[in-house]
Amino acid sequence: MKITPVCFFGCVFTALGCASFALAAADPSSPADRATATVSAATSDAAPTVAAADLPTEWIDPDTGHRVVRLSREDNTQSLYFNQNPFTPDGTRLIVTVPDGIATINLKTGEIKKVTLGKAPTQRIDTHDATPVSDRLGHYVVGRKTPTVYFTRGYDVLATNLDTGTTRKIATLPDELYWGSGFTVNADETLLVGSGDAAPGPYGAIGPNWTGNQALPQRMAALVPMVLYSINIQTGEIKKFFRAEDDWLNHVQFSPTDPTLLMYCHEGTWSQVDRVWLIRVVSEPYTVQAGDTLDKIAAAHGTYAAMVKYTAKLTSDTLTPGQTIMLPPGPPRLVHQRTIQGEIAGHEFWGADGQHAWYDLQTPQSQVFWVGGMDLATGKHIRFSLPKNEWSVHYNVSPDGKLFAGDGGGPNSVARGDNGQWIYLFTPAYNSPTVVKGANNEDVMTYPFKAERLVNLAKHDYGLEPNVMFSPDMKWIIFRSNLLGAAHGSQVLAVEIAKAKN
Repeated sequence: MKITPVCFFGCVFTALGCASFALAAADPSSPADRATATVSAATSDAAPTVAAADLPTEWIDPDTGHRVVRLSREDNTQSLYFNQNPFTPDGTRLIVTVPDGIATINLKTGEIKKVTLGKAPTQRIDTHDATPVSDRLGHYVVGRKTPTVYFTRGYDVLATNLDTGTTRKIATLPDELYWGSGFTVNADETLLVGSGDAAPGPYGAIGPNWTGNQALPQRMAALVPMVLYSINIQTGEIKKFFRAEDDWLNHVQFSPTDPTLLMYCHEGTWSQVDRVWLIRVVSEPYTVQAGDTLDKIAAAHGTYAAMVKYTAKLTSDTLTPGQTIMLPPGPPRLVHQRTIQGEIAGHEFWGADGQHAWYDLQTPQSQVFWVGGMDLATGKHIRFSLPKNEWSVHYNVSPDGKLFAGDGGGPNSVARGDNGQWIYLFTPAYNSPTVVKGANNEDVMTYPFKAERLVNLAKHDYGLEPNVMFSPDMKWIIFRSNLLGAAHGSQVLAVEIAKAKN
């Protein structure tokens, strides 16, 4: 097999396979046209099936002039969800899933290396995945301090060092915690956190029969009590530290800088929930006062009596004045408060500075579109406006906080914008401020986004969400897509932010 060097990410990329074959499917006049012809041939319904090895490895998008590189080499390679960290601390490797395990892609050399074996389930939102639990990989996240990927194989919680290849078992999840949200790891890599059911039961928080967005109303109506739980990475100790009686807890995300601060959401139909929340994950001591009851203490700290009793390790409901007990973390802090009928906020994510929480905001849904944010230090909010056809399923922010990216939306997405299937780059226009009223009569500064289209996703099926993320060097936007043909499933692609030179 021929090995062809291709330049990208500012260095030499060694592709397994021949990059030049991508230009051999047709012979138009220019290299860009030849690459485009190959992409069109690969995605044409009338074309014969193209082997994964024969897909184009890079091309210039003819509609945008930006260079696109295919990082993956295997069909059904998937990058992680947009708010899960996939990069090693030095920014050189990207974690992805492949059908039979987890792999890394070296962003300097292009080398793809298998990390562990198992079955990685599909991440399509409209498809039920029946992978048996015993073989199933999940809960992937990469540490920010060490080159370690944390994940589950079956019920076992594992950690693999990407330098040495050594894997160790951290803990085993009980059944009620397995079907919750994926893991997040804190900034100093001492804790993993996830969400799960409060107790074993026949209807899991998501459960083995989860079928994506179709089950949202059914799941909300079930009112399954849930918990946030932590896993001590060194000892394997599992603690349930926050309980919600009827809120569906999901999308856990540790601050990238503060090892005790967690963002999470109340999942469900967005117009019916106050979605985005912050909570401290560290228990604090409390001295019982005269007249205190479990219910009174719980109400004062935004939690439930059963959770106070659990955290304090009490064997009865009786409290003694002067007694010192450990309280569950909290109370939670709401990031965005809705003010009008039909207002929605969600798909929340951190800024790399750990000082800003960002989210998709619509006031009301499908009519007025923003990327909203809150400065954690001041509590002040900010909004960036964009038109309907630039709305995206997910947004992300560059490591320096100066740029945003979006992955557009398809015909069945929330906004259903006209011609909105693009990878977008957004630059805030701070020279055009306006003010709107937020919750509690807050004056919220707003600014328009200036949008640039980077990749045409007209051939992409949004049942697979692209999940955009900036590369650590801020020169590329990485996403997953099936635009090279349904037969190949997901491929991991990167588009260069700078426009290609002629």
